[in-house]
Amino acid sequence: MEYVKLLLKRFVSAVLAFFLAFIPFANGNKTKDPGEAVCKVALVSDVHIDRRLPVGQLALQNCYKDMMGLNPDGIAVLGDLTNYGDKATLKRFFEITKNEVKDGVTPVVISGNHDIGHAKDAEGERMNPEALADFVQLANAYLGYGLEHPYYTIEVKGYPFICLNDESADNWDHPEYSEEALQFLSDELDKYGESGKPMFVLLHVPLSGIHGEENFYPGGGTEEPWSSRIQRTLEAHKNVFCLTGHFHKGLSNNIETPTYSLVNGVHYLNLPSYLMPNWPAEYAVNGLGFFMEISDTAVLFRCRNYYLHNWIDNFDYLCKLV
Repeated sequence: MEYVKLLLKRFVSAVLAFFLAFIPFANGNKTKDPGEAVCKVALVSDVHIDRRLPVGQLALQNCYKDMMGLNPDGIAVLGDLTNYGDKATLKRFFEITKNEVKDGVTPVVISGNHDIGHAKDAEGERMNPEALADFVQLANAYLGYGLEHPYYTIEVKGYPFICLNDESADNWDHPEYSEEALQFLSDELDKYGESGKPMFVLLHVPLSGIHGEENFYPGGGTEEPWSSRIQRTLEAHKNVFCLTGHFHKGLSNNIETPTYSLVNGVHYLNLPSYLMPNWPAEYAVNGLGFFMEISDTAVLFRCRNYYLHNWIDNFDYLCKLV
């Protein structure tokens, strides 16, 4: 029965992959001119590829091709790189990223709960620490990171992207962070904050209560004590942006399920799922991400459908720096 299910998935995936291969590449209808920007970064989350199914891999390749056509300085993928966290699929993600992201464009990648917590779904006894070690090893091998820890900063044109990965021992869907990681976050914000420039903190799972998960996914955010500790650390600095994924809730300007929130001076943006279904938002199609343009006075997030290669109106967020 399981074999039949896998064959059916592969057939559907192949049909969808064939369809995606013929979507024309074009800039689409822009909601506004990009304007002057000193740094541009394409953002996406929850790409959920599976080495056995071609559709997700082709969708990721098409996503990168569309991103490269926008001439970014960097790209960021905010976790759930794979669906089940098996090492072969994780390796395939990094192969695609290395092959499709142009030289001179800085890739910033973090893991998600499906890469760490769900590794046991595909490979039995493979536990979170082993999956996390594989992520670090493959990021070093393919992206040249040189990581020693699952917390690190990647600079894009001098702007810091401070990355924290789940360090839990056996938790599936709720990240845990070591004291060293939390201290690293504080120290990096202190260091980069002296410039007054925007700083970007990348987590896969949003902090509790920020994006309204109590209304559609009770308890789905980062648990305590980590959520409150990270939030207090972020609020101690100016011009901090916390970028997350995980919720698969599409796009919404509803106050009860906001995609973007400004809370106690910190900017929070929750990215839709790129590949998997989005719900229950105002706009819930697949292929969604954001294109971030940093100027000396503001950060602009412009929503884009990387499947269809066009801009999405009504979900642009202009965030003034202080």
